[in-house]
Amino acid sequence: MKLVQTLAFGVALLGSGAALAQPAAPPAAGPSPGARMFELMDANRDGRVSWDESWAFATSRFNTADADRSGGVTLQEFGTMRLTGRPDAAARTPRPGQAERTERMRGAMFRGFDANSDGVVTLVEIQPFAQARFRAMDANGDGAITRDELPRRGPRGGHHRGHRGERGAPAAPAAPAQ
Repeated sequence: MKLVQTLAFGVALLGSGAALAQPAAPPAAGPSPGARMFELMDANRDGRVSWDESWAFATSRFNTADADRSGGVTLQEFGTMRLTGRPDAAARTPRPGQAERTERMRGAMFRGFDANSDGVVTLVEIQPFAQARFRAMDANGDGAITRDELPRRGPRGGHHRGHRGERGAPAAPAAPAQ
């Protein structure tokens, strides 16, 4: 499941940039990958990531991946993208079988983006995914993503949203039976 979440982060890097996943290995001390990515995307440092900031970040990451400057990313170029946002991700030793699962998931993600099945993913093909992901992350619908709207690590390492204002607020605990 964490692999899927980490690879879903690829959508964030290419798309809205605000979908944040936890690393497959225990996190190092310091800010989470999500917090680091949030800081990178919050260009004006106002504590909110707008769609424009998100799309500018995604476009920059896409252009970096487009090594031959063709306007499209091939599966090989897509494979060079670092999907976790962790500066030490490349230095980590993958768990057994993780590399194969990562490549399968990366291929599936690439095929999902490649709307016209021409073997090249363009920004035009990514934008609908990016917009949908941005809207999903913008829990209160105010047109920006804030730190309190980021997924948090749950008690068993999974993700949960926690308190998110009116929409998605956790239910109050039930009163004990007497």
